[in-house]
Amino acid sequence: MYIRIAIDDDLNALATLFDEYRMCLGKESNLKDCKAFIQARLFENDSVIFLAFKSDVPVGFIQLFPSYSTILLKPLWYFDDLFVLEDYRGSGIATALVAKAKELADEAQVVAVRRDNIEGEGFLLI
Repeated sequence: MYIRIAIDDDLNALATLFDEYRMCLGKESNLKDCKAFIQARLFENDSVIFLAFKSDVPVGFIQLFPSYSTILLKPLWYFDDLFVLEDYRGSGIATALVAKAKELADEAQVVAVRRDNIEGEGFLLI
């Protein structure tokens, strides 16, 4: 397995993963809008998306959105989106994606925040 930041060439694979992610959350499939959403994120560079690969097949992602905290007086990154294809769950991919996000946050001296409960050193629960 390897993890890297998503690039424009990943658009179709990433849109498919996002569509699967949204369906897991009870939403109807909407590949067209998922593709448009991801294309905008990549074009506007307003989020960071890491992709996890197994044998060159994209199997999961994590997406981080930049913001700021007046309470902490620091920049922070929210991550709302963490997904691994069902066939690959339980093999540590989600944990590795979170670790990669944390590594980048540490390098950038940014606080990483998840909007719902997650346990793990370095993440602030809000």
